[in-house]
Amino acid sequence: MAAPDPALGASLVRAIGCEACHSSDGTDGIGPTWQGVYLSRITLDDGSTVVADDAYLLRAIVDPNAEVVEGYEAGLMQADLDTLLSREELLAIVAYIKSL
Repeated sequence: MAAPDPALGASLVRAIGCEACHSSDGTDGIGPTWQGVYLSRITLDDGSTVVADDAYLLRAIVDPNAEVVEGYEAGLMQADLDTLLSREELLAIVAYIKSL
């Protein structure tokens, strides 16, 4: 299996409209920025923390309301992307976020 393609991920992010809420340049938005998030420590709305590793990023895309980042509202992100996108496409989005 080939490594996930960040360029495909960037294309999917634009096509799906993720950039309406998530920035890639550190700008705050409706959702947290993706810039520099990979392997950072994230505080969740319940006060717990997680490391934004590959598994967390994939989980956040597939089930965005399971672990809501502190300061952001639950229920705003589409929660069925795993039925709309292939695993390869989901991993490409994770690869794109990691590249920021």
